[in-house]
Amino acid sequence: MGIDSSRYLARLQTDPRYRSVLPDLASAAQVLVAGYHAAFSTPPRPGASIGVFPGVDPVAAGVGAPTAVVMALVRIEYTTQVTVDEDGGSRDLWQRQLFDRLPSGYGWRLLPAQLDERGRWVVARGNLAASGLQALLPRSVSIQVPGAPVAVAVHDLDPHTGRRWPW
Repeated sequence: MGIDSSRYLARLQTDPRYRSVLPDLASAAQVLVAGYHAAFSTPPRPGASIGVFPGVDPVAAGVGAPTAVVMALVRIEYTTQVTVDEDGGSRDLWQRQLFDRLPSGYGWRLLPAQLDERGRWVVARGNLAASGLQALLPRSVSIQVPGAPVAVAVHDLDPHTGRRWPW
C-alpha cells in the first residue's frame, strides 16, 4: 500500500502574531501530518509512539514522501497534580486551571516525527519550541482527530541553537 500524501499535507504559514518579525513562507511550504498522539499533563517525551492515519504507510512516508518533514499532531490536556492530605494518608488529584500563569484546558501542536529502530513513527528527539509558524490542517486530519483546530502551532525549533528541524 502506498501513501496518499495529499490527504494529510498541511500548508505552513507564518503565525499572524509573528508576521512583523518573520518572513512569509512560500505558498508551497508543506509538512506531512502522519498521525496523532494524545498526551496528558505535559508534552509527550521523545520516542512516544503516534497513531498513524489510515492510508499512510509509515515506511514509504519516510522514504518517498513529497515533503522532507513528517509531523505528528499532538493534543495535550493540561492539568496540575495536587496531593490532598486525608485521615490516614493522602491521594493525588489532577486539577485544571489551578494557577493563572500555567496553561490549562487543551493545547494543540505539531511536533516532528521520525522512524524508530522498529520502523514505527514516534515523536522526534529534542526539546522543541514553537517556531513562529503554524500549519493549516486539511479536512482529512480533522476527520481523523475530531476537535482539532484549523491552525496549529509548529514546534520545530531548538531553543538552544535556534535551528529548525531536521537537524
